[in-house]
Amino acid sequence: MHTAHGQRQAVITCVVWGLLMSLAAPTWGHSDLDPRQSIPNKWETYTLNVPTETEAPTVQVRLLVPREFEIEMLEHSQVWQITRVRDERGYIREVTWSGSSIPPQAFTEFKLLVRNPTAPGPYVWKIEQYYQDGTVATWEAQTQIVPAATVGGAQRAEEAWRAAQVATTVSLVAIGIAVLLIIMTVLGILQGHRGRAQEHQ
Repeated sequence: MHTAHGQRQAVITCVVWGLLMSLAAPTWGHSDLDPRQSIPNKWETYTLNVPTETEAPTVQVRLLVPREFEIEMLEHSQVWQITRVRDERGYIREVTWSGSSIPPQAFTEFKLLVRNPTAPGPYVWKIEQYYQDGTVATWEAQTQIVPAATVGGAQRAEEAWRAAQVATTVSLVAIGIAVLLIIMTVLGILQGHRGRAQEHQ
């Protein structure tokens, strides 16, 4: 009797904690490029974030650069082999990192020194992520080039959005813990009633 009750408690606890962890997990989606917003003609250091969310490690990353951007330099790497493809003007249009790997549930950052376009607007980079099992995932990262006068307000809006995400995650964790405590309390009360009923019998 007590064994069955303990098993039920364990199952319920695992289910609740599983739901809790899924709610609290970060929204770490796919390969992306930061910052997502900058100003015209600025020399900007962009960071390509590449996580491996599959069971197969990432073994190659290919970045296709919008024609309006000029890559000046790439961060040196002792573990990745870097291949560049240039256009007729001599500007880098493609960058490939290969010869190493990113294990599952890990990520790597690649940095680039880039000159932004002169014209404001949205620009799309394409990212190809190659896995050890032969599969390929393709992502798009958008960079918004805006006039310098509008950057401050937009950055504050993005910071507020990120703060709201954190607050939401904390709230969900608190709700999950409260639900778990309620379930454990109800199970304890029910177990107490059953114990007293057996004693009277």
